[in-house]
Amino acid sequence: MQILIFGATGMLGQAIVRRWEGDELIALGSAQCDIRNSVEVERRVADANPDWIVLAAAYTDVDGCELNPQRAAAVNTAGAINVAKAAAEQSSRLLFVSTDYVFDGKNTVPYETRDVRNPINAYGKSKA
Repeated sequence: MQILIFGATGMLGQAIVRRWEGDELIALGSAQCDIRNSVEVERRVADANPDWIVLAAAYTDVDGCELNPQRAAAVNTAGAINVAKAAAEQSSRLLFVSTDYVFDGKNTVPYETRDVRNPINAYGKSKA
């Protein structure tokens, strides 16, 4: 299979690339593709024609997100939408890695994917 990874130079992306075996990987960091740029994302996805896309790219500086919520939304919200749209246009499957920061931490049991999101900071809001 052909796998396209956005965010390959970040902590999560590096771990994925290091451990992924048996498929052809195209690993892109932000220097190779800025997910905020929909045209660039569409071109990269069309050129790769991947079976799967892994979205590990994010603006993860929680304190930085508080200081610059516009950047957080541009990367974590609009960027994710750009990748999702490009995946749909190319009929690629998408694995989107998010965060527990979309929850407020008030549950007394582990969160499930269907639980109501209630982020308490700019980072969580940008990922919700």
